[in-house]
Order: sequence, then C-alpha cells, then structure tokens
Amino acid sequence: MLRLIPLVLVFACAGGGGTDTDRRDARVPDAADGGRVDAGDRDGGRRDGGAIVPDDAGNCPSGLTRCGGACVDTDTEPTSCGACGRTCVITNAEPSCAAGECTLGTCRDGFADCDGNLANGCEATDSCVAGGSCTTICGTMGTQTCADRCAPTCAPPAELCNARDDDCDGDCAAEGSLPGCRAGVHRGSGPGHVYSRDVNVTRTNGYTTETENYFYVYAGPGEGLAGLYRCLKGNGLFFLTLDPGCEGQTLAEMMGFVARDARCGGTPLFRMYRDGNHFYTTSAAERDGAITTYGYTLESTLGYVW
Repeated sequence: MLRLIPLVLVFACAGGGGTDTDRRDARVPDAADGGRVDAGDRDGGRRDGGAIVPDDAGNCPSGLTRCGGACVDTDTEPTSCGACGRTCVITNAEPSCAAGECTLGTCRDGFADCDGNLANGCEATDSCVAGGSCTTICGTMGTQTCADRCAPTCAPPAELCNARDDDCDGDCAAEGSLPGCRAGVHRGSGPGHVYSRDVNVTRTNGYTTETENYFYVYAGPGEGLAGLYRCLKGNGLFFLTLDPGCEGQTLAEMMGFVARDARCGGTPLFRMYRDGNHFYTTSAAERDGAITTYGYTLESTLGYVW
C-alpha cells in the first residue's frame, strides 16, 4: 500500500541580478545562471519520500489521480478507493481495494471470514491452533488441523492397546494386531473343560485341545477391564472367574483381562454349571444346546472377550 505524504510547496523570490542562493527558483533565469533555467527541480511526477507527487504543473502520471498533495491509484488505494478520500473500513480486517471497490484483504489475528459477507468483515472467532490438542468425535485426545480455519478438524490418534476406539473408526480391531496387546486363550476337553493361555494345559493331564485361540483377552490392564483367573476346585476341575480370590478356591493362572461390557466389539463369554463342572462358551447356540441337551445351568455372562 502506498504511504501518502502530502507535498509541501515552498516558494522563494529571485534576487535581482544576484547569485542563486536557493535552487528552488528552478524556472527563473538570472545572471549567475547565464540566463539558463535551473534543471535540478523538475519533478516530472517523481517519488518524494515514498509517495508519488505531482509535477511542478500539478499533474500526475498516467493512471494516477491527484488526491491532496499526492498521486494515487484510486483503483487500488484503500484510503482513496474509487474516489479521493473514500476510505475502506472492514470489521476485524485489513482492507484492500480492487477496481475501485473495497475488498477484504486479510483478517486480523483471531478472526476469520466464514460467510463471505463483506458487510460484517471477519465475523468469526478463529481459535484454531495447528498442532494443538483437541477432543475427537469419539472422545479421545487428537490434534487440531487448521487447513480450513472456518471448519478446523480434530485428527484422531493412532489406535492404542487400551480397549478403546482411539482412532474413531468405530471399532478396536486394529488393537488385535498390536504386538503384545491381546493374547489367545485355548480350549480343551477331558475330565471337564479347561481354558488356558498355555496350549500345553489343554493337551496334558487327560485333556485334548479342542480349539487353539478360542478367544482373546487383553494381556495388560485397562480402563473398563477386569482380570480373568483360572482356578482349581477341590474336585480337581478348573473354572474361570473375575474374582482374584478364586471364590475361595486355588489360583492356577492369571489369564489376562476381559471387558465388563461389549466395548470394542466384545463377545459375551457365557458361564454355565452342571454337577461340579463349569463350561464356558462364546456361542449362543452352544450355550442353548448345553442347557437343553446336557442340563447345564446358565450362571452369568462372565465378561466380554474377542
């Protein structure tokens, strides 16, 4: 933007027949000049201290208009936009001028123009901090992105091993591929049913492995998770419980952690009992068959597994 500096004209009288003492009598001949016109002060529309000033005849270069003591382009000058003295003022913004009409230049810090309405200028508060922390649509801690300052976004973090949908994709499936996050529990049958993270437990002492990695548990604790324990009863058979005291029986294995609700696509683990033998399944059909065909009683949904 051009800085407008008014031109101050200083006039001086030529001494009769004396020597020039003021170079400002540029167009007055005298004896010392030999009758010549001084050439040192021909403006020709030159810049004076950054402003374009009229020449000695008061004329401005082509395309510029004289406004006060300066030559300005009324097509682009915000303080004389379209006409001398017509100053552009736009709320919360630095104004600009294009083709003689006021336009919005740039919004001041902390504001944004989100409705494109020149009348209210930069009407929206802009509080987006690129790289700053924010809360995602799924409640996790994300990072602000401000590519569109009128519609900033909160980028979710990568999935973590915590039985929570960190990346807001609707599930926690990615946690299953995180090293050391979840552990498989194997199922075996023999004197009763047995479940263990150690596959050898399901293939020794009279047991035969029915299914490796029958379900998965979290290897470590987390919010909303509970410990899963394999315990030994007095009759030599095993059962699973969330009670770290094994319901008064003997602890055989701390197996990992299950959810207390159906978070992250968890599958219910049904606990059934018949004649001193506990049986656990993730299948509703198998549960119903055990009840109707083999006389098991459904005790509870022990927890949710994967």
